[in-house]
Amino acid sequence: MSDPLEPRGPSGPDGGGSHPSRRRFLDWLSKAFLGLWGVGIAGAIGAYLRPPEHGSGMAERTVRVGLLEDLEIGAARLVRHGVSPFYVVRLDATRIVALSAVCTHVRCIVGFDRERRALTCPCHDGRFDLTGQVLSGPPPRPLTSYSVSVRAGEVFVQL
Repeated sequence: MSDPLEPRGPSGPDGGGSHPSRRRFLDWLSKAFLGLWGVGIAGAIGAYLRPPEHGSGMAERTVRVGLLEDLEIGAARLVRHGVSPFYVVRLDATRIVALSAVCTHVRCIVGFDRERRALTCPCHDGRFDLTGQVLSGPPPRPLTSYSVSVRAGEVFVQL
């Protein structure tokens, strides 16, 4: 008498029949699916690690600040530009500087102190001079400075 738990017919204990081909197909399908996932992940990592293209237009990195006559000598203007806010400070009739408004310590937004002619971080009392150099406090690096140009009476900052 035969064992009732033992399979019979074409897909019997010898592994023949349609089950092995189905198993091979499912194995191939899962490998193809995982391969596509691997290619997608590799592409995402490659896109993240690729340096930015330097061919992006100059106009995309140039910010119009406003009219020179609207910026008083000794005054600063905070320009909110996406995740890169910056200050434009008019030092005298001909000199204008642009400095990042993001503290190099914990990325707080610095404030302008007109009396001390300095930028001050409200988080940990870091202080920067108008060239961006650290005067006091915990900031490890100077503020990033940007190139400023005046064309036809308008102030532009090159980020």
